[in-house]
Amino acid sequence: MSFTSILSRVRTFLTSLPANAKALWALYAALPLWQRVGIALLLLVLLIGAFMLLNGEKSDDTRAEGRFVTLATVGELSGTGGSVDLIGTVRSVTEANLLAQNGGTVRSVRARIGGTVPAGSVIAELENAAERAVVLQAEGAYDAAIASRNAQSLPDTQASARDSYRSIFTTLDTLLENDVDTFFGGPTPVGPDLLIYPGADTANRLSRERARLNTLMASYETGLASANSRTPETLLNEAEGITRQIQTFLNQLADAANQRDSRVTAAQTAGLASARAGVNGVLSSITSARAGLRTGTVSATASSDASIKQALGALRGAQAALERTVVRAPIGGQINFLPIRVGDYVTPLQHVATVAQNGALEIVAYVSEDNRDLLAAGGRATVDGKYEGVITSIAPALDPITKQIEVHVAVTGASELVNGQSVHIALPDLAPREETEVVAEGPILLPLASVKLRAGDRIVFSVGEDQRLVAHAVEVGEVRGDRIEVRTDLPKELRIVADARGLAEGELVQVASADGIR
Repeated sequence: MSFTSILSRVRTFLTSLPANAKALWALYAALPLWQRVGIALLLLVLLIGAFMLLNGEKSDDTRAEGRFVTLATVGELSGTGGSVDLIGTVRSVTEANLLAQNGGTVRSVRARIGGTVPAGSVIAELENAAERAVVLQAEGAYDAAIASRNAQSLPDTQASARDSYRSIFTTLDTLLENDVDTFFGGPTPVGPDLLIYPGADTANRLSRERARLNTLMASYETGLASANSRTPETLLNEAEGITRQIQTFLNQLADAANQRDSRVTAAQTAGLASARAGVNGVLSSITSARAGLRTGTVSATASSDASIKQALGALRGAQAALERTVVRAPIGGQINFLPIRVGDYVTPLQHVATVAQNGALEIVAYVSEDNRDLLAAGGRATVDGKYEGVITSIAPALDPITKQIEVHVAVTGASELVNGQSVHIALPDLAPREETEVVAEGPILLPLASVKLRAGDRIVFSVGEDQRLVAHAVEVGEVRGDRIEVRTDLPKELRIVADARGLAEGELVQVASADGIR
């Protein structure tokens, strides 16, 4: 059977449809299989064509009616139509930013970011070998002062002065050989070879001075045998003169060691600090001995107590210097910031750690001076549209940097807020306004999506009576989070398009609202 005869039979079938559906089905079932398949495919093609035709007409109708847009008043979008909308920052109620008190290389880090530390615990420690040496020296002087008080009764002041003269030699000779000579090597025509590199002139001068001090100490040692035949005042004056010369030399040596590229070692630095502390102790002992000579007879207890106080003061100063190389947690909490690692070099006042109690969070936001009078402590607030909050405090004056009022909001109940997060806060607007009142002389904050940013200007859209978009040019300022400053005066009740993206002036639109399409 040809395809033409098949179409003829179909045509005859369609023009003379039986009234009984069973007869129709019987007639269709009597056809050969390939004919039934062809008829089914033909009907399917017809159905698809009809559907596409109807859908195309519907799309044309939709385009003719325009896109859907949502309108809202400027007051509602800016947060002045019933509430004040702000961008706030979540932070811990108790938080401490730790700064390095000294510069230096990080020696150890005893905590990790995210870890919990108690108050007073050591978070990190800088290189402090020199400071520890000074503390050890001061502890020795303090212990010696205590031992001297316990051992002495009422000594003869002249004998005590002669003993001081002899002990001063031992102290000076020891610190020169053990501490100062770490800076010098073998002999040269000028003097001992200086092992650091402050410059040729400085090196030669220090070498000559070290050689001169050797001669001076040799003369001091010779005079020890005749100490009993000389007056105590003469002995103390001689000892003080030699000590002052050594002190001046140590100051010059310290200046040379602190020069750039001097290549001074940690051991040399520690030795120099120890020597300077020793010289200061000698001068203190000379002062005490001379005071005893002036009074003629000195109570051993009172003199020893003064020496102990001096030694204790030196010890406390050394301990304070050592403590400045340690980073401690002033409060207990969790470490939120810890950028340093062992071997890093930090500078004085560098931010090295942040410790906070992340379980107690608050939100800090800033409002304009005009909105300050609209808020009160204890007022309610909404955070990110789902958390309840309460205003805990309002600053009495403008922030000198932002020129705005700082507001603190506490979140009531459980929340998923994270320290450092930026959130949206809706604060109540307590002051009534007239219907025709302008929102503000600017700036006001509108959502970024509601402002169309074109190449030459910035506009917002309203909808005219003919359902077409009307453009309003505005002047904009800074972007704050998801909002932008609009400095142009806009009436509070002006209804503008909430999302202006992809729209154009004069475009036909449909207005959608919470109640449906208008």
